[in-house]
Amino acid sequence: MTNKAKWITAGLASAVLWVGAGGCAQNQLAVQRDQLLKQNQQLQAQLAETKADLTAAQAQLTQAQQQQLAQAQQQAATSQPAPGYTNVLPAFKSPAPSGRGVSMPAARRRVKYPARAGALHRFVLSSDLLFVSGSARLQPRADHHLLHLAYLLRTRYARRHIRIEGFTDPRPIHHPYKNNYALGLARARAVEQFLARHGIARSRMRAVSFGATHLVSRTDLALDRRVEVVVLR
Repeated sequence: MTNKAKWITAGLASAVLWVGAGGCAQNQLAVQRDQLLKQNQQLQAQLAETKADLTAAQAQLTQAQQQQLAQAQQQAATSQPAPGYTNVLPAFKSPAPSGRGVSMPAARRRVKYPARAGALHRFVLSSDLLFVSGSARLQPRADHHLLHLAYLLRTRYARRHIRIEGFTDPRPIHHPYKNNYALGLARARAVEQFLARHGIARSRMRAVSFGATHLVSRTDLALDRRVEVVVLR
């Protein structure tokens, strides 16, 4: 075979190899494309399923909140606090002279809450009912009582200013709050934010803290852990 024939044969062989390699690469690209399309379809199906679950959960949450609001409004509509008296949530119990309040667990002890000037009505809420221990994060079970309170503030005291007072027991506080004053203020602000989300104008409210002052019991620290929502005269 002449040199020219050899070069031609080698060239043809190289061309065949190149065409074969190109064909393999195209096949691999086609397989990868099919795999990506399949993965994309699976991800889209998972996303649609997640959106459906989220929509269903939101619908359930909305329904539960509406039921709680309806119950709170019904309870508030049938409660008749006497004018000039301090009232205690979750129920209006045993009216006492202005500046005093009797809570469910404290009724037998005749606990007297310290009077402060300017109060028309005062709602005393247990921090143990509202918050997780040692924090200012509202518990889910607090919603019903705070919705009840929001309804009263919107209807019976629509034009009154409100002072939200946070109190703690005297035990030392640790992280994340610097002291009892900081914890009391954080809890008062949490109640303020809840009320603001349910129709009470922020311009009407002011959150303050009294920390571990104004203690009402030497034996039951749970009575000292409280938030007082004061309707001002």
